[in-house]
Formats: sequence, structure tokens, C-alpha cells
Amino acid sequence: MIIVSNGEYPMETSEQRVVGSLLLLLGITFLTIGLYSGQLTTVLEIVRTIFEASVAGLP
Repeated sequence: MIIVSNGEYPMETSEQRVVGSLLLLLGITFLTIGLYSGQLTTVLEIVRTIFEASVAGLP
């Protein structure tokens, strides 16, 4: 274990992989819930509106 100056130790590679896997699983779970409840179309409409507004300002 390596302790840095502020008293904390950096995460090891295996710990980073576990945290990354948990975040990926959480994202997939929320995507599945969004697909099941029909909220994905609402999010896509919001993103489409944002992109239309940002592209409208380009020359």
C-alpha cells in the first residue's frame, strides 16, 4: 500500500476495475429501466432539441 502526502492511498488497478464494473452495471440497469418505462424517447427528444439549438448557431 502506498500512502501519499494527504494520508490517503490511491486505488489499485483491481479496485478501479471493480468500481468501473459497478458503474457500467448501474448504467445498463438504468438504461433497461428507461427502455421498459418508455422514458428513453423523452430523453432522446431533449437531446435532439439541444443539438438543434446548438447547430442553429453555426455559420
